[in-house]
Amino acid sequence: MLSLLLVLAAPAVDMRPVYHYRRTNSDGSEAEDIYIFAEAPGRIAVMKEKSRCTNAAYVTADIDPASGQATALVGGRLTRESTQRPFAWLTIAEAGTTLQARIGSRDAPPTHELAVTTPWRVYDFDFADMAAYPPKEIGTRADFAFDLPLILSTDDGFSFSSRGRMMLSDAKPARHFGAPAIRYRASGAAGGGTVWFDARSGVLLEAQLPLANHSEYRDFRLRLIRTHYGEASWKAKLADHWRGCPPADG
Repeated sequence: MLSLLLVLAAPAVDMRPVYHYRRTNSDGSEAEDIYIFAEAPGRIAVMKEKSRCTNAAYVTADIDPASGQATALVGGRLTRESTQRPFAWLTIAEAGTTLQARIGSRDAPPTHELAVTTPWRVYDFDFADMAAYPPKEIGTRADFAFDLPLILSTDDGFSFSSRGRMMLSDAKPARHFGAPAIRYRASGAAGGGTVWFDARSGVLLEAQLPLANHSEYRDFRLRLIRTHYGEASWKAKLADHWRGCPPADG
Protein backbone atom coordinates (compact mmCIF):
# COMPACT_ATOMS: atom_id res chain seq x y z
CA MET A 1 0.00 0.00 0.00
CA LEU A 2 2.79 2.41 0.93
CA SER A 3 4.65 1.71 -2.31
CA LEU A 4 1.46 2.42 -4.28
CA LEU A 5 1.01 5.74 -2.50
CA LEU A 6 4.61 6.67 -3.23
CA VAL A 7 4.13 5.90 -6.92
CA LEU A 8 0.95 7.96 -7.06
CA ALA A 9 2.65 10.86 -5.28
CA ALA A 10 5.70 10.88 -7.57
CA PRO A 11 5.77 13.74 -10.07
CA ALA A 12 5.04 12.82 -13.66
CA VAL A 13 8.07 12.50 -15.90
CA ASP A 14 8.24 15.34 -18.42
CA MET A 15 8.31 13.55 -21.79
CA ARG A 16 7.91 16.60 -24.03
CA PRO A 17 10.53 16.09 -26.73
CA VAL A 18 13.48 18.37 -27.45
CA TYR A 19 14.71 17.43 -30.92
CA HIS A 20 18.30 18.27 -31.81
CA TYR A 21 18.84 18.63 -35.56
CA ARG A 22 21.84 19.83 -37.55
CA ARG A 23 21.53 21.77 -40.80
CA THR A 24 24.47 21.78 -43.23
CA ASN A 25 25.31 21.87 -46.87
CA SER A 26 25.36 18.40 -48.41
CA ASP A 27 29.12 18.23 -47.82
CA GLY A 28 28.72 18.93 -44.08
CA SER A 29 29.89 22.54 -44.19
CA GLU A 30 28.16 25.53 -42.53
CA ALA A 31 26.85 23.43 -39.63
CA GLU A 32 24.11 24.99 -37.51
CA ASP A 33 22.46 23.18 -34.60
CA ILE A 34 18.67 23.45 -34.27
CA TYR A 35 16.73 22.59 -31.11
CA ILE A 36 12.95 22.11 -31.30
CA PHE A 37 10.90 21.98 -28.10
CA ALA A 38 7.27 20.85 -28.23
CA GLU A 39 6.50 22.99 -25.21
CA ALA A 40 2.68 22.73 -25.23
CA PRO A 41 -0.10 21.37 -27.43
CA GLY A 42 -0.17 23.71 -30.39
CA ARG A 43 3.07 25.53 -29.57
CA ILE A 44 6.73 24.91 -30.37
CA ALA A 45 9.93 26.83 -29.64
CA VAL A 46 13.08 26.65 -31.75
CA MET A 47 16.64 27.79 -31.01
CA LYS A 48 19.33 27.83 -33.69
CA GLU A 49 23.05 28.27 -32.99
CA LYS A 50 26.19 28.06 -35.09
CA SER A 51 28.45 28.41 -32.06
CA ARG A 52 28.18 29.41 -28.41
CA CYS A 53 28.48 33.05 -27.35
CA THR A 54 27.23 34.32 -30.73
CA ASN A 55 23.84 35.54 -31.92
CA ALA A 56 21.32 32.70 -31.83
CA ALA A 57 17.85 32.66 -33.35
CA TYR A 58 14.87 31.97 -31.07
CA VAL A 59 11.63 31.35 -32.97
CA THR A 60 8.23 30.37 -31.60
CA ALA A 61 5.23 29.07 -33.51
CA ASP A 62 1.56 28.40 -32.90
CA ILE A 63 0.48 25.17 -34.56
CA ASP A 64 -2.92 23.67 -35.24
CA PRO A 65 -2.44 20.27 -33.55
CA ALA A 66 -5.04 18.58 -35.77
CA SER A 67 -3.39 19.51 -39.07
CA GLY A 68 0.17 20.38 -38.04
CA GLN A 69 -0.26 23.70 -39.87
CA ALA A 70 1.48 26.75 -38.38
CA THR A 71 -0.87 29.67 -37.73
CA ALA A 72 1.67 32.24 -36.49
CA LEU A 73 5.45 32.52 -36.12
CA VAL A 74 7.52 34.97 -34.10
CA GLY A 75 11.18 35.41 -35.02
CA GLY A 76 13.67 36.73 -32.51
CA ARG A 77 17.03 36.41 -30.80
CA LEU A 78 18.00 34.44 -27.73
CA THR A 79 18.82 36.81 -24.86
CA ARG A 80 21.35 36.18 -22.11
CA GLU A 81 18.37 35.63 -19.81
CA SER A 82 17.22 32.69 -21.99
CA THR A 83 14.20 34.64 -23.25
CA GLN A 84 13.14 35.68 -26.72
CA ARG A 85 13.76 39.19 -28.04
CA PRO A 86 11.20 39.28 -30.89
CA PHE A 87 11.65 41.35 -34.04
CA ALA A 88 9.52 39.67 -36.74
CA TRP A 89 5.95 38.36 -36.86
CA LEU A 90 4.39 36.10 -39.50
CA THR A 91 0.62 35.73 -39.40
CA ILE A 92 -2.12 34.45 -41.69
CA ALA A 93 -4.96 36.34 -43.31
CA GLU A 94 -7.69 35.64 -45.86
CA ALA A 95 -8.60 32.28 -44.29
CA GLY A 96 -4.99 31.15 -44.36
CA THR A 97 -4.31 31.91 -48.02
CA THR A 98 -2.16 34.99 -47.35
CA LEU A 99 0.95 35.27 -45.19
CA GLN A 100 1.74 38.68 -43.69
CA ALA A 101 5.16 39.58 -42.33
CA ARG A 102 5.74 42.43 -39.89
CA ILE A 103 9.12 43.74 -38.76
CA GLY A 104 9.83 45.64 -35.55
CA SER A 105 6.38 45.48 -33.98
CA ARG A 106 3.51 43.02 -33.83
CA ASP A 107 1.15 45.91 -34.60
CA ALA A 108 3.13 47.36 -37.52
CA PRO A 109 1.65 47.36 -41.02
CA PRO A 110 2.70 44.29 -43.03
CA THR A 111 6.02 44.78 -44.81
CA HIS A 112 5.47 41.71 -47.02
CA GLU A 113 2.43 39.74 -48.13
CA LEU A 114 2.47 36.43 -49.95
CA ALA A 115 -0.32 34.31 -51.45
CA VAL A 116 -0.10 30.63 -50.46
CA THR A 117 -2.13 27.47 -50.75
CA THR A 118 -2.63 25.43 -47.59
CA PRO A 119 -0.94 23.47 -46.27
CA TRP A 120 2.32 25.42 -46.31
CA ARG A 121 5.64 25.23 -44.45
CA VAL A 122 8.06 28.15 -44.19
CA TYR A 123 11.27 26.65 -45.58
CA ASP A 124 13.69 28.65 -43.43
CA PHE A 125 11.85 27.33 -40.33
CA ASP A 126 13.79 24.12 -41.12
CA PHE A 127 10.72 21.86 -41.06
CA ALA A 128 10.41 22.38 -37.30
CA ASP A 129 6.62 22.19 -37.61
CA MET A 130 6.87 18.87 -39.48
CA ALA A 131 9.32 17.52 -36.89
CA ALA A 132 7.10 18.35 -33.92
CA TYR A 133 3.87 17.31 -35.69
CA PRO A 134 4.66 14.47 -38.13
CA PRO A 135 2.28 14.43 -41.10
CA LYS A 136 -0.49 11.87 -40.74
CA GLU A 137 0.19 10.61 -44.26
CA ILE A 138 3.40 8.94 -43.07
CA GLY A 139 1.37 6.38 -41.13
CA THR A 140 -0.39 5.26 -44.31
CA ARG A 141 2.59 5.80 -46.64
CA ALA A 142 0.47 8.26 -48.62
CA ASP A 143 1.81 11.03 -50.85
CA PHE A 144 1.47 14.60 -49.59
CA ALA A 145 2.41 18.12 -50.66
CA PHE A 146 2.69 21.67 -49.31
CA ASP A 147 3.58 25.18 -50.43
CA LEU A 148 7.12 26.28 -49.63
CA PRO A 149 7.38 30.00 -48.73
CA LEU A 150 10.95 31.19 -48.24
CA ILE A 151 12.30 34.23 -46.40
CA LEU A 152 15.90 35.16 -47.23
CA SER A 153 18.08 37.95 -45.90
CA THR A 154 19.33 40.42 -48.52
CA ASP A 155 21.63 43.42 -48.52
CA ASP A 156 18.67 45.75 -48.03
CA GLY A 157 16.46 43.62 -45.76
CA PHE A 158 14.49 40.51 -46.63
CA SER A 159 12.99 38.81 -49.66
CA PHE A 160 9.76 36.86 -49.24
CA SER A 161 8.73 34.46 -52.00
CA SER A 162 6.91 31.22 -52.66
CA ARG A 163 8.94 28.45 -54.25
CA GLY A 164 5.73 26.66 -55.22
CA ARG A 165 4.51 23.21 -54.23
CA MET A 166 6.83 20.60 -52.71
CA MET A 167 5.73 16.99 -53.16
CA LEU A 168 6.71 13.94 -51.11
CA SER A 169 5.79 10.68 -52.83
CA ASP A 170 6.75 7.07 -53.51
CA ALA A 171 7.13 6.06 -49.85
CA LYS A 172 9.31 2.99 -49.33
CA PRO A 173 10.46 1.05 -46.25
CA ALA A 174 14.15 1.73 -45.61
CA ARG A 175 16.89 1.68 -43.00
CA HIS A 176 18.30 4.93 -41.71
CA PHE A 177 21.52 4.49 -39.73
CA GLY A 178 20.32 0.97 -38.98
CA ALA A 179 16.82 1.88 -37.77
CA PRO A 180 13.48 1.26 -39.55
CA ALA A 181 12.47 4.27 -41.64
CA ILE A 182 10.19 5.43 -44.40
CA ARG A 183 11.94 7.05 -47.37
CA TYR A 184 10.08 9.58 -49.51
CA ARG A 185 11.10 11.03 -52.85
CA ALA A 186 10.96 14.85 -52.86
CA SER A 187 10.14 16.83 -56.00
CA GLY A 188 8.74 20.17 -57.03
CA ALA A 189 9.60 23.38 -55.19
CA ALA A 190 12.85 22.24 -53.52
CA GLY A 191 14.01 20.11 -56.44
CA GLY A 192 14.64 16.38 -56.44
CA GLY A 193 15.75 14.96 -53.12
CA THR A 194 15.08 12.45 -50.35
CA VAL A 195 13.35 12.71 -46.96
CA TRP A 196 13.38 10.02 -44.27
CA PHE A 197 10.92 9.59 -41.38
CA ASP A 198 11.00 7.21 -38.44
CA ALA A 199 8.88 4.16 -39.29
CA ARG A 200 7.21 4.01 -35.88
CA SER A 201 6.79 7.61 -34.72
CA GLY A 202 6.83 9.45 -38.04
CA VAL A 203 9.45 11.88 -36.71
CA LEU A 204 11.58 13.53 -39.39
CA LEU A 205 15.01 11.85 -39.50
CA GLU A 206 16.73 13.54 -42.43
CA ALA A 207 16.10 15.67 -45.49
CA GLN A 208 18.48 16.15 -48.42
CA LEU A 209 17.39 18.76 -50.95
CA PRO A 210 19.18 20.79 -53.65
CA LEU A 211 17.46 24.07 -52.68
CA ALA A 212 19.19 26.09 -49.94
CA ASN A 213 16.99 27.75 -47.32
CA HIS A 214 19.50 30.41 -46.20
CA SER A 215 21.50 32.84 -48.32
CA GLU A 216 24.92 31.54 -47.24
CA TYR A 217 24.16 27.89 -48.13
CA ARG A 218 24.52 26.02 -51.43
CA ASP A 219 21.94 23.30 -50.75
CA PHE A 220 20.21 21.69 -47.79
CA ARG A 221 20.78 18.77 -45.46
CA LEU A 222 18.93 18.42 -42.16
CA ARG A 223 19.36 15.41 -39.89
CA LEU A 224 18.22 14.41 -36.44
CA ILE A 225 21.15 14.09 -34.03
CA ARG A 226 19.37 13.02 -30.84
CA THR A 227 16.24 13.57 -28.78
CA HIS A 228 16.13 14.83 -25.20
CA TYR A 229 13.03 15.20 -23.06
CA GLY A 230 11.49 17.78 -20.77
CA GLU A 231 11.53 21.49 -20.10
CA ALA A 232 14.64 21.13 -17.92
CA SER A 233 16.62 19.89 -20.95
CA TRP A 234 15.32 22.79 -23.05
CA LYS A 235 16.16 25.43 -20.44
CA ALA A 236 19.60 23.93 -19.89
CA LYS A 237 20.34 24.18 -23.62
CA LEU A 238 19.25 27.83 -23.75
CA ALA A 239 21.35 28.71 -20.69
CA ASP A 240 24.37 26.83 -22.00
CA HIS A 241 24.53 29.00 -25.11
CA TRP A 242 25.65 32.06 -23.12
CA ARG A 243 27.27 30.36 -20.09
CA GLY A 244 30.77 31.70 -19.44
CA CYS A 245 30.70 34.06 -22.42
CA PRO A 246 32.39 37.48 -22.38
CA PRO A 247 30.15 40.38 -21.29
CA ALA A 248 28.08 42.01 -23.99
CA ASP A 249 29.48 45.21 -25.51
CA GLY A 250 28.14 48.30 -23.82
